[in-house]
Amino acid sequence: MNESLKNSVDKYIRFCKNTNWIEEEAYKFEFANFIKSNIDWESNTDSEILEILRESQKIKYTTDVRGIQFILKSGRSALKDFISINDIKLFREFRVKSFEQIDWSERTMSFTALSAWLGSLFPDKFYPVPMKGFNQTIKYLFNYDKNKFPKVGSEYLLECQSFMHETWHYLIQYPIEDLCLTEWNKFYKENPHLNIETKSELSLVDKVWLAQDFHLFVHRQVLDLYKPKNKTIQIAKDKEPIVIEGNSVLAQHMRYERNSTFIQKIKEDAFVENKMLNCQVCGFSFFERYGEIGEGFIEAHHIKPLSERVGKSKTKREDIVLVCSNCHRMLHQKHPVMNIEELKQRINKNAF
Repeated sequence: MNESLKNSVDKYIRFCKNTNWIEEEAYKFEFANFIKSNIDWESNTDSEILEILRESQKIKYTTDVRGIQFILKSGRSALKDFISINDIKLFREFRVKSFEQIDWSERTMSFTALSAWLGSLFPDKFYPVPMKGFNQTIKYLFNYDKNKFPKVGSEYLLECQSFMHETWHYLIQYPIEDLCLTEWNKFYKENPHLNIETKSELSLVDKVWLAQDFHLFVHRQVLDLYKPKNKTIQIAKDKEPIVIEGNSVLAQHMRYERNSTFIQKIKEDAFVENKMLNCQVCGFSFFERYGEIGEGFIEAHHIKPLSERVGKSKTKREDIVLVCSNCHRMLHQKHPVMNIEELKQRINKNAF
C-alpha cells in the first residue's frame, strides 16, 4: 500500500473526528443530494430541471457562509450566469454519451463547475473535481510522476477520474459513514421541504463527493497548498558552511548550488508543482518528515557533474535532479558519479 495514501487517510479520519471539518464541508453533500433527490430525467422538462438547479444555489446549507462558490462564480461570460437551458440539453446528452463524445464548447460554466454538476447528477459516470490543484494531490498520493499532468480544462477533469475512483474504493474501507451521516441527517430532518431522505448508509453521490472531500483535505491540510494570493515561495537555503571535505567534488558542487539563481529557480518551480519536494531517487520529503522546518528543503544534483566537464558548458533543466541529502551523498560515492537509475535499483534491491 502506498504510504502517502495510507497516512493521509489516517490523518483524514482523525481530522474528521477531532475538528469541525464534516460540519464545515457538509454543504456540498447537501447540495448534491438536493439535486439528486429532486430531478427525474424522465418526467421533468428541461425548464423544470433548470429551475431546480438554480434553486440549489439559493438554499442556505449547513454553515454555508461562502455560498457554493465553485458554482456561483463559475460563469464564463459573467459570474452570475452560471447555468442555462443549453446546459440542461448538454446534460441530457451526457446521459447516453461519454464525456469525450460531447462538444462542451457552448457550456455556460467553467470546467471545474461542470464537474460539480455532473458528479451530482450522474455519480455513476463522473467524479466532481470542482477546483484546480488535484494534480498535486494525485501526484503525492499515488506517486504519479507524469510530467505533464493537465492543470485545467477538460483534460484535467478526465485525467483525475481514474484516481478519484481509486480514492473512493480505498476510502470506503474505513468507517466514514458513522462520522458523516449524523451531521447530514440532522440537516435533512430539519429541512423536509427539500425532499432529501435521511440515510442509514452512504449513497453513490455521497461517495463520489467524499473522494473530492478527501483530496480537498490533502490539498489544504496535508500539503498546505491553499495560500493567500501573492504569497512568496520560501525555498530553504543552506545556513551552515560546507564541511564535506572542503575541496571534495561534492563540496564544490554544493557551493555552486548555494550561489546559483538557476538552481534556485528550478527548486521554486518544483515547489509550485509539489510542495513536498520529494527526492527524485527515493521519494523522501523533508517537509513530510520534519514538518515546517523541512518546508522547501531539497538538494540539486547535476547528472553531469561540473568536475567531469571539459571546458565551458551550459547546464539545462534536464541536467538537474532534486534529491535528498542521503541520496546526494550516495550518488557521489562512485567516480564517475553514479547514475540515478543505478541508485534506485540499489534501494529497491535492499528494500526487502
